[in-house]
Amino acid sequence: MVRELSAAARRKHGRVGTRRWLATMAVAMATCVAQAQTVLPEVQVSKAYIPDLEFDWGRNGVFCQSCNFGTSNARFAFSDANMKLWIGYIDFQTGAFYPPDGRAVLLDSSAAAPTDFGNGPEWVGSSGNSQLVYTKYLSGQAPSETSAGVALAQMINGSWSTGFMSNAVGRASPAGSQDLTDADPRINYVASDKSGLFWRSLSQPDVENILPISELTSGNSRRWVPGTRKIIFQGHPPNSPALLIDQVYLYDTNSGELEQLTFDADGKLGAFMWRAPEFNNDYVFITMARLRKQLQVYRKVPGADGQLRWTVIKAVNTPSALPYIWSPEAFTHNGRSFVFMQLSASSKFWDRSVPNQLAITGIDPLRQDFRMLTNDRSKPRLRLDPEFFITAKGPYIYYNRVVPETSAHPAVNDGVWRVDTKLGAPKQH
Repeated sequence: MVRELSAAARRKHGRVGTRRWLATMAVAMATCVAQAQTVLPEVQVSKAYIPDLEFDWGRNGVFCQSCNFGTSNARFAFSDANMKLWIGYIDFQTGAFYPPDGRAVLLDSSAAAPTDFGNGPEWVGSSGNSQLVYTKYLSGQAPSETSAGVALAQMINGSWSTGFMSNAVGRASPAGSQDLTDADPRINYVASDKSGLFWRSLSQPDVENILPISELTSGNSRRWVPGTRKIIFQGHPPNSPALLIDQVYLYDTNSGELEQLTFDADGKLGAFMWRAPEFNNDYVFITMARLRKQLQVYRKVPGADGQLRWTVIKAVNTPSALPYIWSPEAFTHNGRSFVFMQLSASSKFWDRSVPNQLAITGIDPLRQDFRMLTNDRSKPRLRLDPEFFITAKGPYIYYNRVVPETSAHPAVNDGVWRVDTKLGAPKQH
């Protein structure tokens, strides 16, 4: 039987209903606040477009103000779309750029943009003052493969000097070895039409040596292994009919030895090798696999027969919503190794219409420590060319942020940003 509530009952019910409504709204508001707080913060460092910036060795968390004739090791280099090669500085204590647009010292006005040959200027590690290698164009000639050449920028008695290396026209995209104890560093580079690969020693800058790996690679994935004169790269096995099944190789410019590191049926893309402090400073390397849906960490370990072989010790799978990896790079901090990377929903690494995010992982197989560094979907952005710098507060990841292109407008610069890895300040040794 239905009965109408009394006036007192209606007043009581109203108070209860009001309290329930207020409680519900409080929960809803708290949920909104919590969701807002879960958006990982990104900090804008510069409003300028600073493409493919490369940090000097101060990025490893060891600041040296007296180095490089008192200009320090906390600096970065880049070449812009106007063919200008610049040096900028970074505050080791705060991570800020100065000046904010990075254009502190103009080194050259005929440098190739990073998009011309796929790479901007690169630092050369050595026991002396830091040096830069980059692609430069002949004065008075239109930029082209035939007018491009490998150039060197170095400080002599505190002043910058730049110019082509001897007989280096028709060459491009140089990269310097990364050994801060090496009194005789080396560079490698490609023919500007990618018909060959070469290396030189800076003690004999006029002597060009052929890298006998052209049948394996066109050179796009080559990297020096820090602390060595070896080059790690991705290449296609000779006479292999299988497409997209590249493997990882190591070439020693001292001995001329070529070593194939991977042999499985899963194609590899890119490679990065370094000494891992968590494995007694053994060398390890990372590569992208499973069509860039998995990051693989390799270490040389004994097999069942006791022979040492490069073996996957950790495989990091990506989130289903952002399955494709690009630009993974490693650094070490406080006794551990970390790998940061771009993640995208698009399989095309050159796609400028699909926003992406950044993520980080450790390499210890006993730790499941993959996590996102960015996750803001309210402002769709591309995050490109990530680089690390370990400040006094800890490692930051710096990157160019871009508003994605649409059918109505091209991609738009959103400046340089950084994100804190939350790994803490460097420990004093």
